[in-house]
Amino acid sequence: EVEEKSSDNVNASVGYSGAFGVTGALGFTINNFSISDPLLGGAGQVLNFDWQFGEGARFRTFSLGFTEPWLYDTPTTLGISLFDTRQVYYADLQQTGLSLRIGRGRLRWPDNYFRIDWTYKFQRNNVHDNAGYNYYQLGLHSQHSLTQIISRNSTDSPIFPASGSSVSLLTELSGGLLPGDVSYQKWAFNADWYTPLFNTGRVVLFSSTSLGFLSGIGDNPNIPFIDYFYMGGTGLGYIQTTPLRGYDDQSVGPLDAVGRAIGGNMMMKHTLELRIALAMSPIPIYVLGFAEAGNVFQDFKHADLLDVKRSFGFGARLLIQPIGLIGFDYGYGADHALSANGGPEGWHFHFQFGRGF
Repeated sequence: EVEEKSSDNVNASVGYSGAFGVTGALGFTINNFSISDPLLGGAGQVLNFDWQFGEGARFRTFSLGFTEPWLYDTPTTLGISLFDTRQVYYADLQQTGLSLRIGRGRLRWPDNYFRIDWTYKFQRNNVHDNAGYNYYQLGLHSQHSLTQIISRNSTDSPIFPASGSSVSLLTELSGGLLPGDVSYQKWAFNADWYTPLFNTGRVVLFSSTSLGFLSGIGDNPNIPFIDYFYMGGTGLGYIQTTPLRGYDDQSVGPLDAVGRAIGGNMMMKHTLELRIALAMSPIPIYVLGFAEAGNVFQDFKHADLLDVKRSFGFGARLLIQPIGLIGFDYGYGADHALSANGGPEGWHFHFQFGRGF
């Protein structure tokens, strides 16, 4: 005899971002929801709600989503999400909209590790106040976008992968053939590799490469500042940022005259990490040593693949259910970004709580 155990969970996270101060999130996920019988459930559908917030109301976002992971008894995913976000950083920006997603897994070609997902998103971008900077266009703009993600995942574990790889290619089109007054194309490639050492399953060499390209469409493209590439720190906060340990949040890449990040059109990052699992049960925990390098460039003409910001350091991760991840990194920024004396950025401590393992 077996007794069914609930897989629902309450999500909570907290962290610190140089851009947004103390950041956090609260939410819940019902993993065995039934839209036809909400009180009983049992259909395997997913209902989730998330509230993210920053210190002093500098940003907040609400999202409500529903996903059918097995549509018509096939490996087809169908989902819808509603969201409302407002952030006050360089500008006072509010975004409200919805997204529709459909995906198909277990593809037979090139092999059954592949899947493909498409997302259509409509949102209204309203810049209430640009603080006097013409870089942020005041007023209301509508945005229609279509995103395709082709991915392959052959890792052996979602908790502590010891072998396999995870590769994805994202292409996004906003405007152009689609309606709206926001117009750009974005490409993002990511590849993670896990190589076991010493045949123990507990010592793993992790390597990762991320590349990104953004380009406007037409003679007068309109690209919201939040869609540019940013890098540095933990990646926490509302503006999507590529983490780079050893540096302050969003400190890597193009800056304005007063030292504030303005984002770039090209991004690259490389990571090499040695992971050692100390325990896998009841609480998964591992320690790590890392070396990584990356940069964000204003555009293709200014891109230099050898011009990177380097860092190295160590850290640890542990996973406590249902709370989630608790982790820290202590990284040394070996190059200059914002340091007052023009030298290396030095040691920086990074903390995260409640994010993925």
